[in-house]
Amino acid sequence: MTKNINSPLINVYHSCLKRADNSRYRSLCPVCQHGTLLMVRDQVSMVLEEYDRCVLCGQQFRYMDIERLRDREDVMKWRVKK
Repeated sequence: MTKNINSPLINVYHSCLKRADNSRYRSLCPVCQHGTLLMVRDQVSMVLEEYDRCVLCGQQFRYMDIERLRDREDVMKWRVKK
């Protein structure tokens, strides 16, 4: 069911999305309400990606608060290293 695969990109704030499975990063798709946004990472650098796609309906999203999320990641890594 990838009915939104060719739909225009939607800008969203990750902080405003409903979480899936009590995950810090995974969210329910705000379009189809049943799919999941996985909050993917770059495979080499492991940095959170700015763009995501619902695994069910195919809708693509851009996280408008990605820099804040990346900053939070950096702080968490720093705390673990200490």
